[in-house]
Amino acid sequence: MLVAALMTAGALVLAVAPQTLPATPVQESETAVLVAALDLAAGVTIGSADLEMAKRTTSQLPDGALSSEAAALGRVVSSSVRRGEILTDRRVLGPGLSAGLGAGMVASPVRLVDLEVAALLRPGDRVDILAATDGAVSAAVVAARVLVLAVPLADSEGPVAAAPLGLVVVAVDQETAGLLAAAAASSILTATLLPP
Repeated sequence: MLVAALMTAGALVLAVAPQTLPATPVQESETAVLVAALDLAAGVTIGSADLEMAKRTTSQLPDGALSSEAAALGRVVSSSVRRGEILTDRRVLGPGLSAGLGAGMVASPVRLVDLEVAALLRPGDRVDILAATDGAVSAAVVAARVLVLAVPLADSEGPVAAAPLGLVVVAVDQETAGLLAAAAASSILTATLLPP
């Protein structure tokens, strides 16, 4: 009798308990963005055949995603891009790379002698660029505490990671850009990483 009463009470509780409905999935909005229509190697000038529009959800969009062909046509790929990858302002060299620079500042390419040093650098790093001539016992700082804007990578196929080209794009004033160009003609250049 006791067992039957307990079973009846349990059934009654289950009958009056509120039923939990499955949660309705939230539908994310989609945005049209620019993606690579094919694999693009670093250094390639982007043409209309290299681009296509695609829809991506808001959660899939990286910062700086480009949304029109005009924002990428004629610009240069800063590092290898895979087919279908969303293009951002940091993946192309041109107005987007220098748009945030102050008056009198330019984006200056610097070729470092040591590819392994270039591999350590990332956009946003602060570095000193040093120049040394053959036989010199020390190097001179040509550009101090400059901001790294881009580190272009060589194209790679398969599982091998893209390698640095030794080229680094830094933000400097026009005078320093001239000093860097002169140093590159007569010296070897390297960089030292600084605290942020």
